[in-house]
Amino acid sequence: MLKSPGALLGGVVATLLLGGCVAHPIGPARTFGKYKGKAVTTAESALSAVETARLTADAAARGNAFGPYAGSVISEAEESARGVRATFASVQPPDQQADALSSELDGLLAAAVTHLTAARVAARRGDLPTLGRVAQPLTADADALQAFIDGHQ
Repeated sequence: MLKSPGALLGGVVATLLLGGCVAHPIGPARTFGKYKGKAVTTAESALSAVETARLTADAAARGNAFGPYAGSVISEAEESARGVRATFASVQPPDQQADALSSELDGLLAAAVTHLTAARVAARRGDLPTLGRVAQPLTADADALQAFIDGHQ
């Protein structure tokens, strides 16, 4: 049965849109060195998101940023950190040494995402006076991510 050109075009568009909603795994890293490089790049990206949120939360808590702006920036930082965590999780570790590195980094990323979520919620609720306190754990997250980067470069 032949479909109308409109139905065919609609099917193609739907397929393309749904394809964009699927996680795109990076695939395996063939050596520990390559895997470690991906881990460091992931930590650097997460560190950027954490620092962005931390600085924004600090500015908002001091009255130097509006709540909606802070909520938007922190939300984007949280989304970025979630994205790099998911992308790194899609990389297949090549060996047991890489498994250990993966566990170490995933623990750091999980903590950062949890703290970013708490900061986003406070900012979106307009709880700016306590946002600095809520976002305080992001400082430790940034330090831990920087230590990971320094220790694995």
